[in-house]
Amino acid sequence: MLYAIGGRNQRRGPLDVVEMFDTWHGTWISCPPMPTRRAGSGAAVLMDGRILVVGGYNQKGIAEGLLASCDLYDPYKREWEKARVPPLARARWGHGCATLGSKVFVVGGCSLQPDAQPREAFMETLRSCEVYSVSENKWTPSAPLQIARSGSRVVTLGDRYLAAVGGCDDVFGRAETQATVELYDAASGHWSLLGAGLAHPRTTAAVAVLDERQLLVVGGAPSLSSVEVYTVPLPKDSKHVGTDSVDEDDKPLRKLSAADMAEGRMGCQAAAIMLPRPGAEFPVCDCRCVLVIGGERCDEGGGDWPRVRQFCSVPIYDVEAGAWRDDALAFPPMASARTAVAVCVGVGHVAPQTKKLMS
Repeated sequence: MLYAIGGRNQRRGPLDVVEMFDTWHGTWISCPPMPTRRAGSGAAVLMDGRILVVGGYNQKGIAEGLLASCDLYDPYKREWEKARVPPLARARWGHGCATLGSKVFVVGGCSLQPDAQPREAFMETLRSCEVYSVSENKWTPSAPLQIARSGSRVVTLGDRYLAAVGGCDDVFGRAETQATVELYDAASGHWSLLGAGLAHPRTTAAVAVLDERQLLVVGGAPSLSSVEVYTVPLPKDSKHVGTDSVDEDDKPLRKLSAADMAEGRMGCQAAAIMLPRPGAEFPVCDCRCVLVIGGERCDEGGGDWPRVRQFCSVPIYDVEAGAWRDDALAFPPMASARTAVAVCVGVGHVAPQTKKLMS
């Protein structure tokens, strides 16, 4: 199942809304709301199937509403477990979040300077990372990034690596959008800057793993529609990170490419799930696809203020076909248009009596 958690709606602000896409019936299902309104948070699935939602900001905004707290969702019981996970050592939003083995990593983001007043002027972009141990139920510091990043997307590659893709190194000062990619090696316990970067600098893009080393990177600020397939140059060992050297035993990768999206968006997320093939119906899901969830488009429009439009639609990239889907598969939109949403894929409770969300 695919979960879309929280996010910021243009009219309602940060949301406590949680929607689950039911891949058995092909519909969005309303889950119990989060205990906390959150936008700019991260989400990861624990090994027992529970979903951990970390940080972000609430209805008070990115400074006064900055969050260190975590919410934990049990998809079997369909309920939130309150006060089960301790807060982060440092509150943050716009961070990356991913599971590697039995641990959850929170990477970069934005936070207030230590001992500063809760005002946007005192916010900084972070290199710091934290890791959560389920067995110990605590957060500990992890190795810092090489470059401070907010709005980067962090994905897991196998059982050894994390990749932090793009982002912005200073969201409130002289910001530089990043084309760089960093790799975390669990064997060495460090982040290293890869020699190969993205074709275009991107922040708050949608990023999903296609295969052993290839990532689909979609959109990002400023409202990009461009798409690229990035190949992660996995090293032979930790000493070779930053080069294009890879294991000789690696199988040749299938060359993948993708046309641009029909419409650009930023603040979006991506997830890879199985869907029906063109012409087929749910629940027969045997076609691997990448979905682009949420986000917004900002157009200058010639007025005093830019026109912002948020998305509830979900574009579908067919990994096998290497193309965006435009067939009869009508993937329904989310009930709530939103940006800065947290996304994860995990188990879900299917119940015939569950009410279908109105689109």
